Amino acid sequence: MTTIRAAGPDDGELLARLNQFIQTFHLQQRPDHFRTTHLPELAAWYRSLLEQPTTRAWIAHMDGAPVGYVLAICQQAPETPFTQPRAWLEIDQLAVDPDFRRQGIGRALVREAVSEAYARGLERVEAASWSFNADTHEVFRRLGFAPKTVRFERLEKA
Repeated sequence: MTTIRAAGPDDGELLARLNQFIQTFHLQQRPDHFRTTHLPELAAWYRSLLEQPTTRAWIAHMDGAPVGYVLAICQQAPETPFTQPRAWLEIDQLAVDPDFRRQGIGRALVREAVSEAYARGLERVEAASWSFNADTHEVFRRLGFAPKTVRFERLEKA
């Protein structure tokens, strides 16, 4: 049975351990961008982030064992000459243990974040994902997300 609970600053080490599933994948795909993380440093980073009132995280447990998490941050952007002011919830990280994927855990975690956005009066929820992460793209598509922008990079020197 899957249960989801809100995470707090005391869950920093647990989130750091759960992050290893996705960080390893990112490092394999883009070693030019990502680096090996260190558990104490990462745990402290999560603790400090979760002390902020704009940050929320949830942890999924399967039969009592932690198997995934989602991290979300409330964002605001002021009006500019080009854009309207806006506020939204950014799904910053989503990770599920590979042994427990395709069981609805990622979808349940994203739904928890979306519910939090609506409870805070935020009508928009956004997420970004690396282009190589097709599984995550599919999770978001199935939950009603659609691509918003496409970011390009030039890999060759001129």
